[in-house]
Amino acid sequence: MNQKSDITVRISVVIPCYNQGEFLNDAVESVLKSTFEDYEMIIVNDGSTDILTQQIFRTLEERFRNHPRVKIIHQENQGLGGARNSGVRIARGEYILPLDADNKIRPHYMSNAVEILDNHPEIGVVYGYAQFFGAREGVWEMQAFDKRKILLGNLLEACSAYRRRIWEEGNGYDNDMGIMGYEDWDLWIGAMERGWKFHLVKEVLFDYRVAEGSMITTCNMPENRNYLIRYICNKHQKTYIENLDYIVAEKDVALLNAQTQLASHQEYIKGMHTHVKNFEDLMTAKDELIVNLNNLVRDKDVYIGNLDTAMRDKDAYIAHLDSVVRDKEAYIGHLESLIRDKDAYIGHLESVVRDKETELNNICRSRGWKALLFIYKIRDWIIPINSLRRLIAKAVFKSLTSPKYFFENFKWESVKKIVYFHKNKL
Repeated sequence: MNQKSDITVRISVVIPCYNQGEFLNDAVESVLKSTFEDYEMIIVNDGSTDILTQQIFRTLEERFRNHPRVKIIHQENQGLGGARNSGVRIARGEYILPLDADNKIRPHYMSNAVEILDNHPEIGVVYGYAQFFGAREGVWEMQAFDKRKILLGNLLEACSAYRRRIWEEGNGYDNDMGIMGYEDWDLWIGAMERGWKFHLVKEVLFDYRVAEGSMITTCNMPENRNYLIRYICNKHQKTYIENLDYIVAEKDVALLNAQTQLASHQEYIKGMHTHVKNFEDLMTAKDELIVNLNNLVRDKDVYIGNLDTAMRDKDAYIAHLDSVVRDKEAYIGHLESLIRDKDAYIGHLESVVRDKETELNNICRSRGWKALLFIYKIRDWIIPINSLRRLIAKAVFKSLTSPKYFFENFKWESVKKIVYFHKNKL
């Protein structure tokens, strides 16, 4: 690949990649967005075998074919340490910034690191906080460097800017460990032994992807970690022996804390067993409640069915009532008509009564009526009511008006009895 020889390169970003093509473009783009311009990017294909990664590399080669600051190299698989060594070996920068293919740097990382390394020649490594993404979120706040704590465990991530001299003095990343993952820790211990200082920038400088099955997870498996710790201790034996008292004391305190935490966890687990038992009881009660609820639902469905039937009956009854109301209204209309007819008839009768009263009054005031009343009074005086004379007079009057009745029906025996009964009054 043609490169311009007259460009200035202060820092080289080395990106090793093995079958991580799905993330590689994100790492490359994060470098291209840097606010620092005097850099070069070296992408190392460490013998990737998957089709996607191979395709991504072909695309990158086409894209950066004539780019003066991007190099792409291919090699047989040598592991992470070997891939980094291949990139650093051809790097032109005074400073090196390793970047794993699944991570990303922030735009101001390189400018901050170069400024610190330029102004402080005693500082060999610059590192900062990381932002987790992927399977975990939050900020990874690295610890301030301590030359003895670094012997207990790695205090900083591989994505730390350092002077190329550190890589040269330490003969690069140790590719003979057999298990990759702690080669950067080994490099930092060597730099510390040679007197280099480490500077922590207390801000997020890169993004760290968290995924299951990562290299760190493999390194932390008990058998692998036992092997790697022994390897590191043997390689830096003098330093570990000189700090043996500190290491033993710290490990003892860590062991004691672990035992205390274990006892606390055991108590917690006991408590959890109780909670689990309570939870099981709650689940049993929940199941019973669900059964009861199902029964209630079935009862509700039956009740709703009954309500539906009642509603239909109610609608039919309302329709019947509406029919009755209509019949009632029609009957009321008929009654009102009858009442009107009755009122008219009463009015007519009242008119007839008034006419009859008038006529009667006229009769009562007439001379003929008065003469008739006078005759009746004379009659009652001559022939008193209920007297024998009245009875004889009635019989005589009847015979005069109906002779047949007199001769056929008149009973003389009755007359005799009446005469005998009224003999004292004759």
